[in-house]
Amino acid sequence: MTNHETLHPKPDTLDRLLGLTPSHPTYETRHQRTKVVDATQASEDLLLGTPVEGLSVSDRLLVALLACALTPSEALKNEYANRLSALGVPDQTIQIVASTQLDKLNDQRLRQILIFTATLITDPIKADKQALLALKASGLSTPQITALAQLVAFVSYQVRVYAGLHALKVLNTQGVQS
Repeated sequence: MTNHETLHPKPDTLDRLLGLTPSHPTYETRHQRTKVVDATQASEDLLLGTPVEGLSVSDRLLVALLACALTPSEALKNEYANRLSALGVPDQTIQIVASTQLDKLNDQRLRQILIFTATLITDPIKADKQALLALKASGLSTPQITALAQLVAFVSYQVRVYAGLHALKVLNTQGVQS
């Protein structure tokens, strides 16, 4: 057995969204670095699944949804919207965030979290002391702000990995058809 094979490979989010299976060349290429695949999924599980006092899973999924809407990544945006629906988050809230119409949110704390998220993604130089103080004024602690920034960084990474794997998959598919 090589270092990238496992007895029962569990599809991670990216493999699942891309439709990658062990028989696909892109899957094989990706899984040559099992540590990276495992670490990517472990990071997602940690940042979105581990309790963070004061930041609910739905808060964090809304951050991920917005990040994917702004980047953009339609597949990941849909993934996070579906997870939010499964948690019972109102469709109206999901739609407002997915369409980046943050001014329509009634929850001021959530709006501030998402404004900070948008700033980190679209104009990171403005995610300065003033932006951090606005989060503090909304009731976020330093550990919560740190978790939020880590999540935004991870989703940015996840979107880029998805885009690269999608491009590789298209190239591999075209190569097979040629």
